[in-house]
Amino acid sequence: MIDDLADTTWDRELEDLFLRIGHRFGREDLRRRMRDYVRALLGPVGPKNGWQLAEYAGHRTLDGL
Repeated sequence: MIDDLADTTWDRELEDLFLRIGHRFGREDLRRRMRDYVRALLGPVGPKNGWQLAEYAGHRTLDGL
């Protein structure tokens, strides 16, 4: 199991990554979608399909994810 320190470090590194590549997405909503998508891909989602990723990311539909 991941301890709190590793979880905090992982989250900080992921945020740094988003800051480095975020400028490539011209609109804020696209940056948020990219962040949600990457977090869902790396998260503990069983089957990695669009619906599961959208649900994990907190979206009601898979549109835009």
